[in-house]
Amino acid sequence: MSLSELETLRRLRRHRADRAERTLREAKRHQQTLLRHIAQAEDTLVHTRQQQALQSAQLLSEHQGHVVSRDALKSWAAKEQSLSAETRREEGHLHTLHEQKAAQVIEVQQAQQQASQYLRQVEKLQELSTLLTQEPT
Repeated sequence: MSLSELETLRRLRRHRADRAERTLREAKRHQQTLLRHIAQAEDTLVHTRQQQALQSAQLLSEHQGHVVSRDALKSWAAKEQSLSAETRREEGHLHTLHEQKAAQVIEVQQAQQQASQYLRQVEKLQELSTLLTQEPT
């Protein structure tokens, strides 16, 4: 392999390494954004649970000690179901975000491995080029 061919190959590998590093940076940015979304979703879920507990306690205090009609009981049950449905939606959203986080961790690891592999290839070619230039003809 000639020195010019080796240099062409090294430039190509360097280009691939640069692209892999950009991909890695983008994956890490996406991961950070996802972590912020998870933190927000966790805060929202905590708030939703607190609101559910508070509103459930209010509903109980409104009806405590009173004879409750069938319609009032149905209305109470519907309100409780509505409150718990909101909490379940928030829990589902948080679960989805955690699944995305797990996938993102794998993506970052793969991007890191790819970038490292390309950088090693560039270093090997650079070393080979150095050895060829030092070699007497």
